[in-house]
Amino acid sequence: MLKRFSLTLIFAAAAAVAQAQTPAETTPSTQVIVGEQIYGFATPPRLLAVYQAYELSPAEYWPSSRLVSARQNDKVAERRRLLIERLHELAGAAQVEGDDALVRNAQAYAQQLQQWPLLGAEWIGVTKINDSLQVQSGVNVERPSLYSSFNDAASNLQANPVLAASQYQLLPPKDLGDWQVKVVSPQGVETLAFGQNDTVRDVLKQTEVFAQDYDLAEVTLVSLTGLSRTSNVAYYNDAKDLPPVHGIIFVGLDLSAMDDEWQVLNRQLAALLSYWNPQS
Repeated sequence: MLKRFSLTLIFAAAAAVAQAQTPAETTPSTQVIVGEQIYGFATPPRLLAVYQAYELSPAEYWPSSRLVSARQNDKVAERRRLLIERLHELAGAAQVEGDDALVRNAQAYAQQLQQWPLLGAEWIGVTKINDSLQVQSGVNVERPSLYSSFNDAASNLQANPVLAASQYQLLPPKDLGDWQVKVVSPQGVETLAFGQNDTVRDVLKQTEVFAQDYDLAEVTLVSLTGLSRTSNVAYYNDAKDLPPVHGIIFVGLDLSAMDDEWQVLNRQLAALLSYWNPQS
């Protein structure tokens, strides 16, 4: 029954897809830009119809896909701007407290944040993600996602949402190659390769992170799907977590000596990192 439903949905979606537009055609209500082509839909399509238009295969590496909109781009740009302002404010507050290290690190992140390759990716539904190590470290859960799997979109309407009338850009799935992880710290962004037995602490040892902050106790892991969680990395409390494949290890600011109003800042920075362009 499910297979018949999936095929019916696929055929219906494929029938609804307009081919690449010609200048003479009326501008449709929803447009999706893929590369140099524009796919137009007379009525707001379901997500699967977009995938069908581009003839994407279920075997593609789905976690690297993104559906980008101008609306979400504007939101991400505003969040970036506000966080840069907040980091400058933090640097000023830390200077009053005489915390020179925090002043330097806050200023470094304020400057670095302007260069982060962020995408205004739409949250496109709830889907069950296979978090096997081949994709990323984690567990199997259902959660909001920055991407949707082809199979789930075909069989689960909750993961096959109707797209609002607008213009979108589809960043198609892409195989990102061998296991790598980005370490984002006040010292910069470093991309490191790792193996199946390497822990988060092993990766951090390859950088200058511990040399800069020997008291570093935890970092935030940001997976390819946007999920984030903290990981213990102190030598006396090493959780031996695995790095998120093609994800990010975020080294937050040491806010332990600051007032409560600053304690949310690292979480806000980690949330912004979920919009990192995985193909950058």
